Amino acid sequence: MANTDVLLTDNNGVLVPSPDSVNVVTGDTVTFATADGSAAYVFFSPDATSVLSPKPSNPSPIAAGAKAQFSFTSSQPGAYSAFFGHTGNDAPGGFPGGSSDVLALEINTSDAPPFSGPGDTVGTGHGG
Repeated sequence: MANTDVLLTDNNGVLVPSPDSVNVVTGDTVTFATADGSAAYVFFSPDATSVLSPKPSNPSPIAAGAKAQFSFTSSQPGAYSAFFGHTGNDAPGGFPGGSSDVLALEINTSDAPPFSGPGDTVGTGHGG
């Protein structure tokens, strides 16, 4: 069983995850932390919430200086996404649809200053 560490880096007010996706395999874990040790929040899609243990709240806090770890309880394809914010009020307007065996780690720049990072502003941080 594998563990994937997801590091959230602040880029002009936007928390950008690295990596930008995680394969969904039963028993594997994913750990979230911020690069600067600040507090943050993870907003999971309903499908992602249904396959993670412990079952995350929405939003799911990451305490300052801490990590949040979840295990996958299923390998079934679903609409798995997670957005990240500095506050519990940074929830995205919605989650992407589609079915995949990957947890897509999304960025949400709708309330942020112009994003100077990768080319897209509504996606996973992949350019173009």
